[in-house]
Amino acid sequence: MSKRKASLTESRGFGGKQRLDDIGADDSRGKETLELSDLLPEDSINGDDEQNCDDDLGGDVLAGDDVGDGSFADELLLGVMEEPSERAASVAPDADEEAEVELPLDFDTLNTSEELNLSNLSISVPQARLIAPKLSANNSLSVIHFDGHDLSVAELKEEEELEWDSEEFTDVEAIIIAEFLKRNTCIKRLDLARNLIADEGASAIAIALASNSTLEYLNLESNSVAERGGAALKEAVTENSTLQYLNLAYNHIPSTGQQELRDVWTRERQGVGLHL
Repeated sequence: MSKRKASLTESRGFGGKQRLDDIGADDSRGKETLELSDLLPEDSINGDDEQNCDDDLGGDVLAGDDVGDGSFADELLLGVMEEPSERAASVAPDADEEAEVELPLDFDTLNTSEELNLSNLSISVPQARLIAPKLSANNSLSVIHFDGHDLSVAELKEEEELEWDSEEFTDVEAIIIAEFLKRNTCIKRLDLARNLIADEGASAIAIALASNSTLEYLNLESNSVAERGGAALKEAVTENSTLQYLNLAYNHIPSTGQQELRDVWTRERQGVGLHL
Protein backbone atom coordinates (compact mmCIF):
# COMPACT_ATOMS: atom_id res chain seq x y z
CA MET A 1 0.00 0.00 0.00
CA SER A 2 1.34 3.43 -0.87
CA LYS A 3 2.09 6.03 1.78
CA ARG A 4 -0.72 8.17 0.47
CA LYS A 5 -3.34 5.46 0.93
CA ALA A 6 -1.94 4.41 4.30
CA SER A 7 -2.25 7.90 5.70
CA LEU A 8 -5.74 8.26 4.25
CA THR A 9 -6.90 5.02 5.89
CA GLU A 10 -5.28 5.77 9.23
CA SER A 11 -6.70 9.28 9.38
CA ARG A 12 -10.22 7.86 9.00
CA GLY A 13 -9.77 4.84 11.28
CA PHE A 14 -10.87 6.56 14.53
CA GLY A 15 -14.37 5.78 15.80
CA GLY A 16 -15.99 7.80 18.65
CA LYS A 17 -13.80 9.41 21.29
CA GLN A 18 -10.17 8.27 21.45
CA ARG A 19 -7.22 9.54 23.44
CA LEU A 20 -3.90 10.41 21.83
CA ASP A 21 -1.52 7.63 22.86
CA ASP A 22 1.54 9.79 23.24
CA ILE A 23 -0.03 12.11 25.84
CA GLY A 24 -0.98 10.51 29.19
CA ALA A 25 -2.82 11.71 32.24
CA ASP A 26 0.40 11.80 34.25
CA ASP A 27 2.39 13.73 31.64
CA SER A 28 5.50 14.98 33.47
CA ARG A 29 5.27 18.26 31.54
CA GLY A 30 1.89 18.97 33.04
CA LYS A 31 -0.05 18.92 29.74
CA GLU A 32 -3.71 18.05 30.01
CA THR A 33 -5.08 14.92 28.40
CA LEU A 34 -6.51 15.62 24.91
CA GLU A 35 -9.43 13.88 23.35
CA LEU A 36 -10.37 13.63 19.68
CA SER A 37 -13.45 15.72 20.40
CA ASP A 38 -11.15 18.57 21.38
CA LEU A 39 -9.50 18.51 17.95
CA LEU A 40 -12.40 17.85 15.57
CA PRO A 41 -15.88 19.35 15.15
CA GLU A 42 -18.44 17.46 17.19
CA ASP A 43 -20.51 16.33 14.20
CA SER A 44 -17.44 14.78 12.52
CA ILE A 45 -17.05 12.16 15.27
CA ASN A 46 -20.71 11.55 16.03
CA GLY A 47 -21.22 7.80 15.85
CA ASP A 48 -24.45 8.18 13.81
CA ASP A 49 -22.70 10.15 11.09
CA GLU A 50 -19.44 8.19 11.01
CA GLN A 51 -18.16 7.25 7.53
CA ASN A 52 -15.38 4.89 6.63
CA CYS A 53 -12.89 5.27 3.75
CA ASP A 54 -15.04 3.35 1.32
CA ASP A 55 -18.11 5.51 1.98
CA ASP A 56 -16.13 8.71 1.63
CA LEU A 57 -14.67 7.65 -1.72
CA GLY A 58 -17.63 5.84 -3.19
CA GLY A 59 -18.00 2.49 -1.47
CA ASP A 60 -19.92 0.91 -4.34
CA VAL A 61 -16.83 1.27 -6.53
CA LEU A 62 -13.92 0.79 -4.15
CA ALA A 63 -15.15 -1.58 -1.44
CA GLY A 64 -13.79 -5.10 -1.37
CA ASP A 65 -10.56 -7.03 -1.20
CA ASP A 66 -9.11 -5.34 -4.30
CA VAL A 67 -8.43 -2.04 -2.54
CA GLY A 68 -4.78 -1.71 -1.62
CA ASP A 69 -3.41 -4.38 -3.97
CA GLY A 70 -2.61 -2.29 -7.03
CA SER A 71 -6.02 -2.87 -8.58
CA PHE A 72 -8.11 -0.64 -10.81
CA ALA A 73 -9.69 0.81 -7.67
CA ASP A 74 -6.28 1.77 -6.24
CA GLU A 75 -5.28 3.49 -9.46
CA LEU A 76 -8.57 5.36 -9.55
CA LEU A 77 -8.05 6.33 -5.91
CA LEU A 78 -4.67 7.81 -6.70
CA GLY A 79 -5.92 9.51 -9.86
CA VAL A 80 -3.34 7.88 -12.13
CA MET A 81 -5.57 5.89 -14.51
CA GLU A 82 -6.98 7.39 -17.72
CA GLU A 83 -10.65 7.01 -18.43
CA PRO A 84 -11.21 4.25 -21.07
CA SER A 85 -12.67 6.81 -23.48
CA GLU A 86 -9.57 8.99 -23.19
CA ARG A 87 -7.29 6.00 -23.74
CA ALA A 88 -9.21 4.93 -26.88
CA ALA A 89 -9.18 8.46 -28.29
CA SER A 90 -5.38 8.54 -28.09
CA VAL A 91 -5.14 5.39 -30.21
CA ALA A 92 -7.72 5.84 -32.97
CA PRO A 93 -9.51 8.74 -34.69
CA ASP A 94 -12.73 9.83 -32.99
CA ALA A 95 -15.52 7.98 -34.82
CA ASP A 96 -18.15 10.55 -33.80
CA GLU A 97 -15.94 13.38 -35.01
CA GLU A 98 -15.34 11.73 -38.38
CA ALA A 99 -19.05 10.95 -38.73
CA GLU A 100 -19.71 14.69 -38.62
CA VAL A 101 -17.13 15.51 -41.31
CA GLU A 102 -18.63 16.89 -44.50
CA LEU A 103 -17.46 15.52 -47.83
CA PRO A 104 -15.61 18.15 -49.86
CA LEU A 105 -17.42 16.92 -53.01
CA ASP A 106 -20.72 15.14 -53.60
CA PHE A 107 -20.96 11.35 -53.90
CA ASP A 108 -21.61 11.35 -57.64
CA THR A 109 -18.48 13.39 -58.32
CA LEU A 110 -16.33 11.12 -56.18
CA ASN A 111 -17.80 7.90 -57.56
CA THR A 112 -18.00 8.68 -61.28
CA SER A 113 -15.57 11.47 -62.26
CA GLU A 114 -12.84 10.73 -64.77
CA GLU A 115 -10.75 13.64 -63.48
CA LEU A 116 -10.92 15.07 -60.00
CA ASN A 117 -9.64 18.54 -59.19
CA LEU A 118 -8.75 19.02 -55.54
CA SER A 119 -6.34 21.88 -56.15
CA ASN A 120 -8.73 24.59 -54.99
CA LEU A 121 -10.05 22.66 -52.00
CA SER A 122 -8.62 22.58 -48.49
CA ILE A 123 -8.92 18.87 -47.73
CA SER A 124 -8.55 17.90 -44.07
CA VAL A 125 -7.18 14.58 -42.86
CA PRO A 126 -10.64 13.30 -41.79
CA GLN A 127 -12.01 14.27 -45.21
CA ALA A 128 -9.13 12.46 -46.90
CA ARG A 129 -9.98 9.32 -44.94
CA LEU A 130 -13.58 9.53 -46.14
CA ILE A 131 -12.90 10.14 -49.83
CA ALA A 132 -9.92 7.79 -50.29
CA PRO A 133 -11.97 4.54 -50.46
CA LYS A 134 -14.40 6.15 -52.90
CA LEU A 135 -11.58 7.29 -55.18
CA SER A 136 -9.97 3.88 -55.08
CA ALA A 137 -13.28 2.23 -56.04
CA ASN A 138 -13.99 4.67 -58.90
CA ASN A 139 -13.05 2.69 -62.02
CA SER A 140 -13.53 5.74 -64.27
CA LEU A 141 -11.04 7.94 -62.44
CA SER A 142 -7.79 8.62 -64.32
CA VAL A 143 -6.13 11.52 -62.49
CA ILE A 144 -6.38 13.47 -59.23
CA HIS A 145 -5.21 17.09 -59.43
CA PHE A 146 -3.62 18.76 -56.43
CA ASP A 147 -2.11 22.20 -56.13
CA GLY A 148 1.21 21.86 -57.96
CA HIS A 149 1.11 18.14 -58.72
CA ASP A 150 -1.07 15.28 -59.92
CA LEU A 151 -1.63 11.66 -59.01
CA SER A 152 -2.07 9.31 -61.93
CA VAL A 153 -4.54 6.57 -61.02
CA ALA A 154 -3.09 4.24 -63.64
CA GLU A 155 0.31 4.53 -61.95
CA LEU A 156 -1.24 4.00 -58.52
CA LYS A 157 -2.83 0.78 -59.73
CA GLU A 158 -0.29 -0.67 -62.15
CA GLU A 159 3.24 0.68 -61.74
CA GLU A 160 5.92 -1.38 -60.01
CA GLU A 161 7.90 1.70 -58.97
CA LEU A 162 6.41 4.99 -57.75
CA GLU A 163 8.92 7.82 -57.32
CA TRP A 164 7.50 10.93 -55.63
CA ASP A 165 10.58 12.39 -53.99
CA SER A 166 10.33 16.10 -53.00
CA GLU A 167 6.79 16.65 -54.32
CA GLU A 168 5.48 18.41 -51.19
CA PHE A 169 2.99 15.62 -50.60
CA THR A 170 1.11 15.93 -47.31
CA ASP A 171 -0.88 13.49 -45.18
CA VAL A 172 -3.81 13.93 -47.58
CA GLU A 173 -1.90 12.58 -50.58
CA ALA A 174 -0.35 9.85 -48.43
CA ILE A 175 -3.78 8.68 -47.23
CA ILE A 176 -5.06 8.47 -50.82
CA ILE A 177 -1.90 6.68 -52.00
CA ALA A 178 -2.25 4.23 -49.10
CA GLU A 179 -5.81 3.36 -50.10
CA PHE A 180 -4.68 2.43 -53.62
CA LEU A 181 -1.72 0.56 -52.13
CA LYS A 182 -4.12 -1.88 -50.45
CA ARG A 183 -5.28 -3.16 -53.87
CA ASN A 184 -2.08 -2.79 -55.88
CA THR A 185 -0.66 -6.19 -56.75
CA CYS A 186 2.26 -4.90 -58.86
CA ILE A 187 4.08 -2.31 -56.80
CA LYS A 188 7.51 -3.14 -55.43
CA ARG A 189 8.98 0.30 -54.71
CA LEU A 190 7.40 3.43 -53.16
CA ASP A 191 9.59 6.51 -52.68
CA LEU A 192 8.01 9.39 -50.73
CA ALA A 193 11.21 10.91 -49.37
CA ARG A 194 11.52 14.65 -48.62
CA ASN A 195 7.81 15.40 -48.48
CA LEU A 196 5.50 16.76 -45.76
CA ILE A 197 4.07 13.48 -44.50
CA ALA A 198 3.44 13.21 -40.77
CA ASP A 199 1.85 10.66 -38.42
CA GLU A 200 -1.56 10.44 -40.14
CA GLY A 201 -0.08 9.70 -43.54
CA ALA A 202 2.48 7.25 -42.17
CA SER A 203 -0.21 5.45 -40.18
CA ALA A 204 -2.37 5.10 -43.30
CA ILE A 205 0.57 3.59 -45.20
CA ALA A 206 1.24 1.25 -42.28
CA ILE A 207 -2.36 -0.01 -42.41
CA ALA A 208 -2.03 -0.55 -46.16
CA LEU A 209 1.11 -2.64 -45.63
CA ALA A 210 -0.97 -5.17 -43.73
CA SER A 211 -2.95 -5.80 -46.94
CA ASN A 212 -0.24 -5.36 -49.57
CA SER A 213 1.85 -8.41 -50.44
CA THR A 214 4.21 -7.05 -53.09
CA LEU A 215 5.91 -3.90 -51.75
CA GLU A 216 9.59 -4.43 -51.00
CA TYR A 217 10.96 -0.87 -50.71
CA LEU A 218 9.47 2.06 -48.75
CA ASN A 219 11.30 5.37 -48.41
CA LEU A 220 9.88 7.98 -46.03
CA GLU A 221 13.17 9.72 -45.33
CA SER A 222 13.07 13.42 -44.36
CA ASN A 223 9.38 13.74 -43.60
CA SER A 224 7.67 14.62 -40.31
CA VAL A 225 6.80 11.16 -39.00
CA ALA A 226 6.81 11.13 -35.20
CA GLU A 227 5.88 8.75 -32.39
CA ARG A 228 2.45 7.55 -33.57
CA GLY A 229 3.54 7.03 -37.14
CA GLY A 230 6.64 5.16 -36.03
CA ALA A 231 4.58 2.91 -33.76
CA ALA A 232 2.15 2.15 -36.60
CA LEU A 233 4.98 1.20 -38.93
CA LYS A 234 6.49 -1.00 -36.22
CA GLU A 235 3.23 -2.96 -36.09
CA ALA A 236 3.12 -3.11 -39.90
CA VAL A 237 6.54 -4.76 -40.00
CA THR A 238 5.13 -7.72 -38.08
CA GLU A 239 2.12 -8.01 -40.42
CA ASN A 240 3.87 -7.56 -43.77
CA SER A 241 6.24 -10.25 -45.02
CA THR A 242 7.53 -8.70 -48.28
CA LEU A 243 8.99 -5.35 -47.17
CA GLN A 244 12.79 -5.56 -47.15
CA TYR A 245 13.80 -1.88 -47.07
CA LEU A 246 12.39 0.84 -44.81
CA ASN A 247 13.96 4.30 -44.60
CA LEU A 248 12.73 6.57 -41.80
CA ALA A 249 15.89 8.63 -41.36
CA TYR A 250 15.54 12.34 -40.58
CA ASN A 251 12.04 12.14 -39.16
CA HIS A 252 10.87 12.87 -35.61
CA ILE A 253 10.48 9.41 -34.12
CA PRO A 254 11.74 9.49 -30.49
CA SER A 255 14.72 7.35 -29.54
CA THR A 256 12.58 4.84 -27.64
CA GLY A 257 10.33 4.40 -30.66
CA GLN A 258 13.34 3.95 -32.91
CA GLN A 259 14.74 1.25 -30.65
CA GLU A 260 11.42 -0.60 -30.53
CA LEU A 261 11.21 -0.50 -34.31
CA ARG A 262 14.80 -1.64 -34.62
CA ASP A 263 14.14 -4.57 -32.27
CA VAL A 264 11.10 -5.70 -34.25
CA TRP A 265 12.89 -5.29 -37.59
CA THR A 266 15.87 -7.31 -36.33
CA ARG A 267 13.59 -10.09 -35.18
CA GLU A 268 11.55 -10.15 -38.40
CA ARG A 269 14.21 -9.19 -41.00
CA GLN A 270 17.55 -10.08 -39.35
CA GLY A 271 18.34 -6.34 -39.07
CA VAL A 272 19.08 -5.70 -42.78
CA GLY A 273 17.38 -2.86 -44.66
CA LEU A 274 16.20 -0.53 -41.87
CA HIS A 275 17.44 3.07 -41.84
CA LEU A 276 16.72 5.32 -38.87
